[in-house]
Amino acid sequence: MIRKEVLANGLTVVSEEIPYANSVSMGIWVKTGSRHETREYAGISHFLEHMNFKGTEKRDARALAEVLECRGGQLNAFTTKEYTNFYCQTVKEDYDLAMDVLSDLYLASVFDPAETEKEKKVVIEEIYLYDDSPEDLVIDMLNETCWPRHPLGRPILGYEEQVRGFTADTLKTYRRERYTPENSVLAVAGSFDYEKILAAAKRYFGDFQGKTQETAFPAPQYHPGEVKKKKDVAQEHICIGFPSCSIFDDNYFTSILISDYLGGGASSLLFQKIREERALSYSVYSFTNSYEDTGMLAVYAGTSMGQGQQVKDLCFAEIEALRQDGIPERALQNLKDQISGGMRIGLDSIGSRLSRLGRNELFFRRYIPIEEVVERINAVTAADFQAVAEKIFDPAQAAVAFLGGKSE
Repeated sequence: MIRKEVLANGLTVVSEEIPYANSVSMGIWVKTGSRHETREYAGISHFLEHMNFKGTEKRDARALAEVLECRGGQLNAFTTKEYTNFYCQTVKEDYDLAMDVLSDLYLASVFDPAETEKEKKVVIEEIYLYDDSPEDLVIDMLNETCWPRHPLGRPILGYEEQVRGFTADTLKTYRRERYTPENSVLAVAGSFDYEKILAAAKRYFGDFQGKTQETAFPAPQYHPGEVKKKKDVAQEHICIGFPSCSIFDDNYFTSILISDYLGGGASSLLFQKIREERALSYSVYSFTNSYEDTGMLAVYAGTSMGQGQQVKDLCFAEIEALRQDGIPERALQNLKDQISGGMRIGLDSIGSRLSRLGRNELFFRRYIPIEEVVERINAVTAADFQAVAEKIFDPAQAAVAFLGGKSE
């Protein structure tokens, strides 16, 4: 059963009871990510996420790490371009402890100056690690090409120079401006007593106060173009992007179908053409990044030195063929069955259910049943598919990022 209640302070609580489960998962979603940052504070959402784990008013970093883990549970978090998520999972009997720990982490982190300086080194090491991952790096290069001078074009981790400048006071100010009840959603999924969960939510989050301070940014404007970077890597890495649909776009689900048909799995066009027929790549796939007001459909491929141009040309050839020919009816039905089947299988995961609860409420302000999603996917026709593919894959709108070769 799905339930929703808005607490007196404005915090929304959504829950799904799964009686057969042995565990309970809960998380808090806050609508703050790298797209809400000015250039001066690029990476602060991710850094703030890290610092929440460095100690609270009643638990130090070690106690936070141990309190649920020593009972078989887990506590973790991640940051995206549009939101940050703190979540935990534990046996159902420990629901109150889990709510206590989650609220402590989210509301009472102390941001000690000495710990802040230490954590800068950790995050900078993470930036270095990311820079050593050419697949991630070429995707960031594509983002920067497509959305220059806009926060969506920046890496979630930010930049070393900005991270070195963060202070404990900076973090406290950013938390006060962004971590507010109206900007947050508390979600719970698993086996629990609803009245007890609601009482715990009120007890631990009831004093949570604040008013969101928004920073105005211009609407993201997509830019085509091409960027190349030389780097000492074993392969050449290519990423090709096109402007696509936002999460609110009527054609959003059609764009998902297009991406999956193009490069979503072993039966996809790119996998079959580039890996199976030509043996030019081990990893080749397409993906969509959809946000509140814009989106991108992109293709990634890694290949041996000297083969990058050939792989790039093959990718564009498959994209153009899809744009011209669309999709056969049988293939479209298979694709619909594949996607809807995968979503239904995902319901077996309590973590997946929790994620859907939190993200749906944060962005759509309602729970969207799987049946509704499947209905919208099944409503896409071959004509719809081709019309949206023609719009997305406009050759004049292509952006290309290329990474490889010896650095100079």
